[in-house]
Amino acid sequence: MYRMLCALSAAISVLTACIPADAAKTKDRFYFERLGYAHWQVPTYRKIVALTFDDGPDLKYTPQILQLLTNYGDRATFFLIGKKAEQYPDVVRQTALLGNELGNHTFSHANIAHLSTADLTKELDEGKSAIERITGQRCVYFRPPRGYYDEPSVLTAYRRGYSVIMWSWDEDSRDWAGPSAATIAHSVLNHLHPGDIILLHDGTANSKQTVAALRIILPELHRRGYQSVTVTDLLRSADETDFYAK
Repeated sequence: MYRMLCALSAAISVLTACIPADAAKTKDRFYFERLGYAHWQVPTYRKIVALTFDDGPDLKYTPQILQLLTNYGDRATFFLIGKKAEQYPDVVRQTALLGNELGNHTFSHANIAHLSTADLTKELDEGKSAIERITGQRCVYFRPPRGYYDEPSVLTAYRRGYSVIMWSWDEDSRDWAGPSAATIAHSVLNHLHPGDIILLHDGTANSKQTVAALRIILPELHRRGYQSVTVTDLLRSADETDFYAK
């Protein structure tokens, strides 16, 4: 029995040693949200959400999405890949002229998990330059490709003048994977809350389904009393009694 107790004590000591001393202070989502460096959702009682679109612009699908948004008087935020913006500048200009917001999605859609700080900075700067040359609109929001974030990437973006914009944990439509329009719409509408940031894509091979899903989503949003606004307008709506500060 004594030997068993000694062995158990030794095992516990090994496990305890493997736990970081600052485990309780992990710099997670809530840490960055409290600082205002990154946002997943906005605490508001207003029935507004932010539809966001990644991986564009696309010559075929982005104009269709813009037309649908205009038809319903909605606005959205488009996170653009810089090299695609250079390829389709007229689509980028149209997006901005219709009152939508433009964000940075890097220049080449790089996997930032594998980038040095210098390389990420280069991706951010080149993406920003491409968008600003075309529209004159200043980029202040960054969405990391594949949703990857860590402390170095968030701080690099912050130091370059960006807030990192993620998406609400239950509002990843996964439309890029090619589900049906009905599945995409159900994914968005079934988890709808005020202040949601909703992830969609206008620049993938499956964006045809996203366009079809918007024909379901937009009228239903309005039927429920919701409206899609830009990320800036959503952030401005944050209630003073921010639940992250509680």
